[in-house]
Amino acid sequence: MTVCPDMSSTLDQYREAKQNWLKLRNQAKKELIARFHEVSAELQQIQRELLEDFGEKVTIAAKPKKAMAKKVAAPVAVAPAPVVEKKLTPLEKKLEAQKKKLAEAKAAGKPTKAIEDRIYEIEDDIRVGAS
Repeated sequence: MTVCPDMSSTLDQYREAKQNWLKLRNQAKKELIARFHEVSAELQQIQRELLEDFGEKVTIAAKPKKAMAKKVAAPVAVAPAPVVEKKLTPLEKKLEAQKKKLAEAKAAGKPTKAIEDRIYEIEDDIRVGAS
């Protein structure tokens, strides 16, 4: 049985394409895993900030919820709740906790710069929320 020269080059091209595909597949897998870890780290940071700054505990759902169609309801005439009061309470609690940490760090002789910076940020958030 003789091998046709065209068949040999077709098989070579197929094998080369298969190798390229495997390389691309492995690269894509590595990049997807790296991106997953980046997004996961960002998600954890946001989750921590929500808890620390607003007292809101948010958990990550095991399965994403299906998008539900929003029903348009007739507007109800209700006086809006003051948003400032809801934001200040968790921030004030966080401020007190940071001040306590600062006192403990000073007493233990530990560095306090990061804690002082955080207190300043929280105080600034409170001032912005109050205006």
